[in-house]
Amino acid sequence: MYSVLSGFFASGASLCGKFAMGAEETLWLCEVVSHQISHSSSLYAINGFPACKNFVLYIRVCFCGLMLLFNVVMWTTFVKALRHSTTSLEATVTNTAANFFFTAIFGQVLFGEFLTLMWWIGTLLIIFGLLMMHKGNQQAAILAKKQRKRK
Repeated sequence: MYSVLSGFFASGASLCGKFAMGAEETLWLCEVVSHQISHSSSLYAINGFPACKNFVLYIRVCFCGLMLLFNVVMWTTFVKALRHSTTSLEATVTNTAANFFFTAIFGQVLFGEFLTLMWWIGTLLIIFGLLMMHKGNQQAAILAKKQRKRK
């Protein structure tokens, strides 16, 4: 569970990094949020939201701070995942797969990126490999318990 959570935080860090380093993406996000706020309240929409151009630098600095925060939380949960996993490989692969999966979902939902059938097949193979690895670790743990009981 901690491995999946740390993968989620890693993808959140990469998302914040995209907004922190890309002025165009940050301007787009500001305009979308400003548009939503102006339509949800009684404020009138300003054509093009010129105020966003003035705040892009500040927003990017905030996203840089969020990226650092997400990375700190990711490493904290990843260390917990390492402590609770039977092997470091299990925690690492699960973290990487979760990061890969959540990053793709964020890219598709927020940026309209297109994911091919080949990508989905690859993702399913990764998940299948993770399931096999977890099953193997469970069986190894059961065998180890039986051997300790015999001694």
